[in-house]
Amino acid sequence: MQKVHCPSCGREIRPDSDLCDYCKNPVTGQKQTPVVEPISPYDDLFSDDVIPEKPKKVKPPIKGPELPSDLDFSEPAYKKGGSVPVLANREILFVAGIVSIVVILLIALFFLPTTPPSDVQSNMTPVEIAPENTTTTTEPITPVPTQKSTSEDGFSVFDNFSDKESGWGSYESDSFLRYYSSGEYHMIQKGEDLSDRVLFGKDVENFVTNVDARLDSGPLTGQYGIIFRFDNGNYYSFVINGRGWYSVRKHIDGKIYELIPLTETYILNKGYETNKLGVKAEGNTLSMYINGKMVRAIGDTSISHGDVGFYVSRLAEQGFVKEQPVHVAFDNFKYGELSS
Repeated sequence: MQKVHCPSCGREIRPDSDLCDYCKNPVTGQKQTPVVEPISPYDDLFSDDVIPEKPKKVKPPIKGPELPSDLDFSEPAYKKGGSVPVLANREILFVAGIVSIVVILLIALFFLPTTPPSDVQSNMTPVEIAPENTTTTTEPITPVPTQKSTSEDGFSVFDNFSDKESGWGSYESDSFLRYYSSGEYHMIQKGEDLSDRVLFGKDVENFVTNVDARLDSGPLTGQYGIIFRFDNGNYYSFVINGRGWYSVRKHIDGKIYELIPLTETYILNKGYETNKLGVKAEGNTLSMYINGKMVRAIGDTSISHGDVGFYVSRLAEQGFVKEQPVHVAFDNFKYGELSS
């Protein structure tokens, strides 16, 4: 659009005005030549000229920390015999701080007491450790009365064999030997291919029992364990040996019937180690346990009631002296009657 300016005040007026709207001076006879302002190259979108790009704003460079002007980087100060620069001092202090922290941690680790307070120890649950394989000693021991309790697990009798008058008795012959010693009940079978037994003195139908048994010495083929429902010479036997095998047999009228033949199991501790054996007789169901795990449950109606006890048998084995006996130690006997 063309623009017209007043010749007196220079302000823009309408092209067809004869009188200035601002200074009120008349416009001369001839109309003022309209002033045509140049058109910006950006306003003509169809121009053949190259439109220059708009200049981009350049961000000013980020200024870093200014170093003292008196520092000389041509050669380190310490090489000239001067003092260490400030930056080197800070690095040394940082490294020294880390070394100090490591030394303090090492001192705390090796010199501070590691025993927890007494109030913490009182709440800790003791871990039950299996008894070690020890030999029988003749050192005197203080007898402890047989402990009896009624617990939720069904056991009503507990005997740790520290009381020599707990009822199992002692016996000695050319072939058999039974006695109390060092808080255990020992049975020794001397004769080859013979067995020995001792009974608790209870005639019941349903019960649960377990005992710790350890082969103290003798051939690994020697068998030992629990007999149950003993009635007029008829009974069941649950036995193990030092080679890691177990068996369940039925003894009727002088004959032996294998309900479970000798079977190897990883649950048994081999050799002269302690194993916890258990039996649960409930009706016609007979369940056998080794070290807290049920290894077999069978059904049999041949013998319905009887006594429980311990059993030891010596079998010949190549490599052992013929006269070497089977020596077994029993401990921690538990027994409880079950309701019919």
